[in-house]
Amino acid sequence: MKPIDRVYATLYHEEPDKVPDPNDLVGSGGSVIPRVTVKSGSDFRIRRTPFGSIHLDYINPSRGTGFFKSSWNPQDLNWTFTIAPAVRWPEDLDRTGKPTLDYADLEKAKKRAKELHEKGYFVLLSHHTAFDTAWRFLRGLKQWLIDIVRDPAFARRVVEFGIKPQIEIANAYIEEAHIDGVHVNGDLGTPKGSFISTMTYREMIYPWDRKMAESYHKRGAFLLIHSHGYIMPILGDMVRAGFDSINPVSPLCRMNLAEVKERCGDKITLYTDLAVEMPSKEKVNTSEYSNMLHGSDIKKP
Repeated sequence: MKPIDRVYATLYHEEPDKVPDPNDLVGSGGSVIPRVTVKSGSDFRIRRTPFGSIHLDYINPSRGTGFFKSSWNPQDLNWTFTIAPAVRWPEDLDRTGKPTLDYADLEKAKKRAKELHEKGYFVLLSHHTAFDTAWRFLRGLKQWLIDIVRDPAFARRVVEFGIKPQIEIANAYIEEAHIDGVHVNGDLGTPKGSFISTMTYREMIYPWDRKMAESYHKRGAFLLIHSHGYIMPILGDMVRAGFDSINPVSPLCRMNLAEVKERCGDKITLYTDLAVEMPSKEKVNTSEYSNMLHGSDIKKP
């Protein structure tokens, strides 16, 4: 099987010739939220987004290696920190810019996607989730969680403001560059639990996740999500929203792979991350693995 056929088979819950490798999925090079570098050095980079938020990328101090490279390497991990979100006060939302489609970038992505398809790869476009965009670019995490409780009407405006233009731009890439899948990034929790309640997800985030899935599916693209955290309480709703794949389902976040597989493995593809070295010649008992890491912390939702 070609990489693209292998990934398609997996997403359709069919039997591929082997488990897809992460290298079977390749980015188109397109940018839904472009970052402009305003200052950089040998171990850092400060960038501005169309929203006006300022971000710092810097070398992972535990590794001491650089990140200005063209290919993925686990040793080249870097940290990203939001120095200044775009919306400091609620009225700032009316003065904040939005991402717009860059036609030059689109043309480059079309060329790269064509080349990758000719080589047999599954081509991805990436952007951020509704929840992640709201805090990462617009409000900051602490303030965003306060907004959800104190001013839900404003919080809904923030969500729409952040995610709507990304969906519109992604649709253009899907149609013009024939993107196979859109990979959205945004951790929804920590190992202790999700950042928001099930009710908040259903009322504030789910409608946009659903719109996103329906929009991309209509144009023939899959929707994949990356989210760390113990998100079992909202996982069922995420599946109903229309996500085709979820990553990383990490035991380090108390996500029990066996339990997730039993509950929704026939409805969503599990793009898993076992996080540490596992036995190479033995079958992995994910229940025992999760208990090994967290012991009595494992609880049913």
